[in-house]
Order: sequence, then structure tokens, then C-alpha cells
Amino acid sequence: MTYKSISNDSGMSEVIGVILITAIVVAASAIAYTVVNVYELEQPVIANIDIKSVDLSNNQEVVLVHRGGNSFDVTDISIFISVNGETLDNNLENLPVVGSTTGFYGALGGVLHKLSGATENYDHDNIWDPGDLGDFNIAKTTNRELNSGDLLKVTIYHRPSGAIISSPEHRV
Repeated sequence: MTYKSISNDSGMSEVIGVILITAIVVAASAIAYTVVNVYELEQPVIANIDIKSVDLSNNQEVVLVHRGGNSFDVTDISIFISVNGETLDNNLENLPVVGSTTGFYGALGGVLHKLSGATENYDHDNIWDPGDLGDFNIAKTTNRELNSGDLLKVTIYHRPSGAIISSPEHRV
């Protein structure tokens, strides 16, 4: 009696190879999806903030207006002021400001208000919406008085996203 030996395993190894590669790709995709979704990236705020007016009188009031874009919470921003390219030592880094802070008083915290003609004058919600005004005063303690012809630049920085929202300039 003769025995015939059949050794045809080549089809089996190809099927196992395809199954293993598919399993590896599915596992890698699941891991990548999990890693990407664990970190929630803060979306940058896009807003058009402009300097509406600057009062050179005794209080040196700067009025900012939100002309459009995203609404945002003022507790998430810092405001840096520079005059003629020189950044002031005291800036608005912790908002809202209640009462006064070094270099500023009456600054943005709870004093945002709608443009004239709106049905509601003061919302005090610390959310800066399109159409809202915000104002602050450059105090005498900064030793920097604004003069006619100065270039005032107000940089509004969104801390959670690490992005500059707006950086309007105004020739006083």
C-alpha cells in the first residue's frame, strides 16, 4: 500500500495573514481614535474687537466694542496695553476686575454693556457678545499718560486656547 502525502498548506497561511493584518489595523485605529479624543483641544475664539473711543481727560478711558464673531467669557482673557510700541508694566491679566487693580480701574468685569438703542443696557454676565462694549481706565499709577498722537494698541489674549483674539490699534 502506498500512501500519498498531501501537503498543501499555502492557502491557510494567506487567510491567517489577512485576518492578523486586519486585526492589527482595527486595534491601531481604535487606539488612535481613543488618544485623539482624550485631549479636547480648545478652539480659538475668533472675534472682531475694535477700539471705539479713547478719552484723554483725567480718567483716560478706553472703550472697546465687539463688532462680530464668537462670544467669549472675559474671565478667559488677558488684555495687554502698549503705547507707541511700549507695553505698559501693569496689564489686565485676571478678569473680571472688581473695584480696582494696579494700573486700571473699572475694567471689563461686569461693566460690559450693549450699544445705545439696545433693549437691555447692562447684562453683567461677563460674556462678551457681539455689540457689547467694554471699558477700562489707564490709571495714573502707570506713570504713562496718553497724549494726542500716541498709538494705543490693545492686545486681547485668550488664555485657554493660547491665541490672540484681537489686537486693535488706535491713534489717539
